[in-house]
Amino acid sequence: MRAVVAAAALVIAVARPASAEPSGSRVLTTPTAWLPKAGELAAMLGIDHRGDGAAVAGYGLGGLAEVELGSETDIRACTDCTGRPAPVPLGRAGFRIGARPDAWFTGMPAIVLGVRTTFAARGHDVHEPRASDAYLVASRDLGVVRLHAGVDALSASVSGHRMDAQLRPLAGFELHPPMYPRSSLLSDIAWEPTLDAQHGPQLGWLLGIGVRYQAFPWASVELAVRARQSEDLGASTVMIRINAILAR
Repeated sequence: MRAVVAAAALVIAVARPASAEPSGSRVLTTPTAWLPKAGELAAMLGIDHRGDGAAVAGYGLGGLAEVELGSETDIRACTDCTGRPAPVPLGRAGFRIGARPDAWFTGMPAIVLGVRTTFAARGHDVHEPRASDAYLVASRDLGVVRLHAGVDALSASVSGHRMDAQLRPLAGFELHPPMYPRSSLLSDIAWEPTLDAQHGPQLGWLLGIGVRYQAFPWASVELAVRARQSEDLGASTVMIRINAILAR
């Protein structure tokens, strides 16, 4: 936790804030269609109650695309899945390209096509864990509510077992009560593979609910709980994250 706070403080100290507008490449897990402006850096740092962390940075390209690079522990793996699958620290790289709201016609949602892949697995005894996906998502800011919906094609492999791409829906919403302008209620559903070294990868839903506090126009703090299809309710993960949109 100290490392996450220190890293966040360093990022904020060396960069100036960007202008406020719908931002953030994800709700909690589900990707959004918001893209950073040209030259903006989107940073996310997080940790859960078990000490598993995440750090992801995205850089805006021309206001039309974003490259992402970071490390996450969202994917689970196991050699004997009769027990609880363990988080796998994986590097993750992605590229997103899309159009902003109203770009082509009035009322048009923001649209993004994104691809992601994992690399540099460490700290786990499963052999060659891999996961990748391609998604199409649309987002619209309706004032009190921001809606996100799309579809994700996911594939994965582990220990010689490969799962071909499978389609799954994505959905998320953000509720902004007018009486609490800096606070938001978040919920989403996404999908992640469990990498079973004996029987091959299996997809399961990942359901999240949380709150976000917009401490500054360019920085927010999130507190959330996420539950997985492959785990009982008592194994749900509590996490805290810091998000920032920064300009050069």
